[in-house]
Amino acid sequence: MSDGPRIRAYRPGDEVEVSRVAALCFERFIRPCCSEQGVQTFANWIYPGAIAKRQSIDCRMFIADLDGRIAGLIEMRGGGHISMLFVDPEFHHCGIATRLFDRALRTALKLDPGLSEVTVYSAPCAVEVYRHWGFAATGPETERDGIRFTPMSLPL
Repeated sequence: MSDGPRIRAYRPGDEVEVSRVAALCFERFIRPCCSEQGVQTFANWIYPGAIAKRQSIDCRMFIADLDGRIAGLIEMRGGGHISMLFVDPEFHHCGIATRLFDRALRTALKLDPGLSEVTVYSAPCAVEVYRHWGFAATGPETERDGIRFTPMSLPL
Protein backbone atom coordinates (compact mmCIF):
# COMPACT_ATOMS: atom_id res chain seq x y z
CA MET A 1 0.00 0.00 0.00
CA SER A 2 1.35 3.46 -0.85
CA ASP A 3 0.61 6.05 1.85
CA GLY A 4 -2.73 4.41 2.45
CA PRO A 5 -5.98 5.04 0.68
CA ARG A 6 -7.54 8.42 0.15
CA ILE A 7 -11.04 8.58 1.63
CA ARG A 8 -13.35 10.31 -0.82
CA ALA A 9 -17.04 10.65 -1.57
CA TYR A 10 -18.74 8.23 -3.95
CA ARG A 11 -18.83 9.36 -7.57
CA PRO A 12 -21.21 8.12 -10.26
CA GLY A 13 -19.41 5.28 -12.01
CA ASP A 14 -18.04 3.80 -8.75
CA GLU A 15 -20.99 1.42 -8.42
CA VAL A 16 -19.50 -1.44 -10.47
CA GLU A 17 -16.31 -1.58 -8.39
CA VAL A 18 -18.29 -1.05 -5.16
CA SER A 19 -20.45 -4.01 -6.13
CA ARG A 20 -17.34 -6.11 -6.81
CA VAL A 21 -15.82 -5.37 -3.38
CA ALA A 22 -19.13 -6.00 -1.61
CA ALA A 23 -19.63 -9.30 -3.47
CA LEU A 24 -16.09 -10.43 -2.67
CA CYS A 25 -16.58 -9.75 1.04
CA PHE A 26 -20.03 -11.31 1.01
CA GLU A 27 -18.76 -14.54 -0.53
CA ARG A 28 -15.87 -14.82 1.90
CA PHE A 29 -17.47 -13.74 5.17
CA ILE A 30 -21.25 -13.47 5.05
CA ARG A 31 -22.63 -16.05 2.63
CA PRO A 32 -22.11 -18.94 5.10
CA CYS A 33 -24.57 -17.17 7.43
CA CYS A 34 -27.28 -16.74 4.80
CA SER A 35 -29.99 -18.82 3.26
CA GLU A 36 -30.47 -18.84 -0.51
CA GLN A 37 -33.08 -16.13 0.03
CA GLY A 38 -30.39 -14.07 1.79
CA VAL A 39 -28.00 -14.55 -1.11
CA GLN A 40 -30.64 -13.16 -3.48
CA THR A 41 -31.53 -10.31 -1.11
CA PHE A 42 -27.88 -9.30 -0.89
CA ALA A 43 -27.33 -9.61 -4.65
CA ASN A 44 -30.26 -7.25 -5.21
CA TRP A 45 -28.82 -4.79 -2.65
CA ILE A 46 -25.37 -4.65 -4.25
CA TYR A 47 -26.51 -4.64 -7.87
CA PRO A 48 -24.73 -1.61 -9.40
CA GLY A 49 -28.00 0.02 -10.44
CA ALA A 50 -29.37 -0.32 -6.90
CA ILE A 51 -26.20 1.23 -5.46
CA ALA A 52 -26.37 4.18 -7.85
CA LYS A 53 -30.07 4.71 -7.15
CA ARG A 54 -29.54 4.78 -3.36
CA GLN A 55 -26.81 7.40 -3.73
CA SER A 56 -29.24 9.65 -5.55
CA ILE A 57 -31.97 9.25 -2.94
CA ASP A 58 -31.02 9.00 0.74
CA CYS A 59 -27.57 7.44 1.09
CA ARG A 60 -24.06 8.79 1.39
CA MET A 61 -21.09 6.62 0.51
CA PHE A 62 -17.40 7.07 1.09
CA ILE A 63 -14.72 5.16 -0.77
CA ALA A 64 -11.22 4.16 0.28
CA ASP A 65 -9.39 4.86 -2.98
CA LEU A 66 -5.95 3.30 -3.27
CA ASP A 67 -4.25 4.51 -6.42
CA GLY A 68 -7.53 4.36 -8.36
CA ARG A 69 -8.63 1.04 -6.88
CA ILE A 70 -11.53 0.79 -4.41
CA ALA A 71 -10.12 -0.87 -1.29
CA GLY A 72 -13.20 -0.30 0.87
CA LEU A 73 -16.48 1.54 1.24
CA ILE A 74 -19.05 2.67 3.76
CA GLU A 75 -22.63 3.63 3.00
CA MET A 76 -24.86 5.48 5.45
CA ARG A 77 -28.61 5.69 4.96
CA GLY A 78 -30.67 8.55 6.30
CA GLY A 79 -28.52 10.38 8.80
CA GLY A 80 -26.97 7.67 10.88
CA HIS A 81 -27.57 4.08 9.76
CA ILE A 82 -24.63 2.15 8.31
CA SER A 83 -26.07 0.09 5.48
CA MET A 84 -22.76 -1.22 4.08
CA LEU A 85 -19.18 -1.36 5.27
CA PHE A 86 -16.77 -3.54 3.34
CA VAL A 87 -13.01 -3.67 2.94
CA ASP A 88 -11.41 -5.80 0.26
CA PRO A 89 -9.93 -8.79 2.16
CA GLU A 90 -6.53 -7.97 0.69
CA PHE A 91 -6.55 -4.80 2.81
CA HIS A 92 -7.97 -6.10 6.08
CA HIS A 93 -6.18 -5.05 9.29
CA CYS A 94 -4.81 -1.85 7.72
CA GLY A 95 -7.20 0.55 9.48
CA ILE A 96 -9.29 1.23 6.38
CA ALA A 97 -12.63 0.40 8.00
CA THR A 98 -11.85 2.72 10.92
CA ARG A 99 -10.89 5.55 8.57
CA LEU A 100 -14.07 5.04 6.55
CA PHE A 101 -16.22 4.99 9.70
CA ASP A 102 -14.52 8.12 11.08
CA ARG A 103 -15.13 10.03 7.85
CA ALA A 104 -18.76 8.92 7.61
CA LEU A 105 -19.39 9.82 11.25
CA ARG A 106 -17.77 13.26 10.95
CA THR A 107 -19.87 13.99 7.87
CA ALA A 108 -23.09 12.76 9.50
CA LEU A 109 -22.45 14.99 12.53
CA LYS A 110 -21.66 17.97 10.33
CA LEU A 111 -24.92 17.49 8.42
CA ASP A 112 -26.92 16.82 11.60
CA PRO A 113 -25.26 18.20 14.75
CA GLY A 114 -28.18 16.80 16.76
CA LEU A 115 -27.53 13.22 15.65
CA SER A 116 -27.81 11.13 18.81
CA GLU A 117 -26.82 7.67 17.60
CA VAL A 118 -25.45 5.63 14.74
CA THR A 119 -27.05 2.26 14.05
CA VAL A 120 -26.10 -0.82 12.08
CA TYR A 121 -27.43 -4.30 11.38
CA SER A 122 -24.14 -6.10 11.82
CA ALA A 123 -23.31 -9.34 10.06
CA PRO A 124 -22.19 -12.00 12.56
CA CYS A 125 -18.57 -11.68 11.39
CA ALA A 126 -18.49 -7.91 12.07
CA VAL A 127 -20.05 -7.67 15.53
CA GLU A 128 -16.66 -7.49 17.27
CA VAL A 129 -15.47 -4.68 14.98
CA TYR A 130 -18.50 -2.61 15.87
CA ARG A 131 -18.08 -3.40 19.58
CA HIS A 132 -14.48 -2.20 19.31
CA TRP A 133 -15.85 1.16 18.07
CA GLY A 134 -18.26 1.40 21.01
CA PHE A 135 -21.43 -0.06 19.51
CA ALA A 136 -23.63 -2.28 21.65
CA ALA A 137 -26.26 -4.78 20.62
CA THR A 138 -29.79 -3.43 20.92
CA GLY A 139 -31.45 -6.79 20.39
CA PRO A 140 -30.72 -10.43 19.68
CA GLU A 141 -29.34 -11.77 16.42
CA THR A 142 -32.19 -11.75 13.93
CA GLU A 143 -32.83 -13.05 10.44
CA ARG A 144 -34.70 -11.02 7.85
CA ASP A 145 -35.05 -11.85 4.18
CA GLY A 146 -32.57 -14.70 4.71
CA ILE A 147 -29.81 -12.52 6.19
CA ARG A 148 -28.65 -12.86 9.80
CA PHE A 149 -27.68 -9.71 11.68
CA THR A 150 -27.40 -8.18 15.13
CA PRO A 151 -28.96 -4.73 15.55
CA MET A 152 -26.41 -2.40 17.16
CA SER A 153 -26.20 1.22 18.19
CA LEU A 154 -23.52 3.75 19.09
CA PRO A 155 -24.83 6.59 21.28
CA LEU A 156 -23.19 9.92 20.43
